[in-house]
Amino acid sequence: MLKLALFVCFIGLAVSYDFKDPFYNEVLLEDMLDESVDNVMLSRFRRSASDSLDEKCKRRYKCCNDVNTENLDKIKEVKKQCFTEVRNKNKADKTYEPVDMFSCERLNNTKTEVICAMECVARKKEILNEDGTLMEEKLLEFTRTNFAADEWQQPLLAGFIEMCLKEAKEKVAKNPREPGQCNAETSNYGYCMWRQMALACPKDKQESTKRCERMREKLANNEPIHYYKAELDD
Repeated sequence: MLKLALFVCFIGLAVSYDFKDPFYNEVLLEDMLDESVDNVMLSRFRRSASDSLDEKCKRRYKCCNDVNTENLDKIKEVKKQCFTEVRNKNKADKTYEPVDMFSCERLNNTKTEVICAMECVARKKEILNEDGTLMEEKLLEFTRTNFAADEWQQPLLAGFIEMCLKEAKEKVAKNPREPGQCNAETSNYGYCMWRQMALACPKDKQESTKRCERMREKLANNEPIHYYKAELDD
């Protein structure tokens, strides 16, 4: 799948969420690029018109059938808005370059833009301090409202938030940002929460596709997630 291949080059840039999980990379691409100019470019590489995703095939990465789709869609719109704002700023500063699937340097630039867009989302939701660190006292309500509305998720939230905030801060401490870079704490936190929710999804709400089963297996074993064509053909 082209979307999964796009982030292969990102493994060389050691900041924030490391972009080594192609499943979560597709989450980010779906949320930020699916209606952008970049997606028009990507569509030209599809083999035929039939490769385009219709409405029922969107969000193939969703492996847990929770009831929070409406809130997730709202957050998706904020992500797209923030990504556009980051790119427009880069265009104004003459530092913008379009996504180029053949250029690792340009893909790494896009990775940096994604990190800044995630920080932008947190600022718009008013859960960031001035230095870009997350406000711990606001995370429970924010996470419950936007990502974890199901009853089964409620008793898990406090523990997940504590663990993921700790993990996010540790990753930032290990990879200090350079002057002018966005704070990666929000990106780290978002990936950790996505991972924990995917692992905690009850059996009766799990999608049973090969792809989802393979993802859960690798997440549970803390293994790098790599997909081959046979694993994606459900």
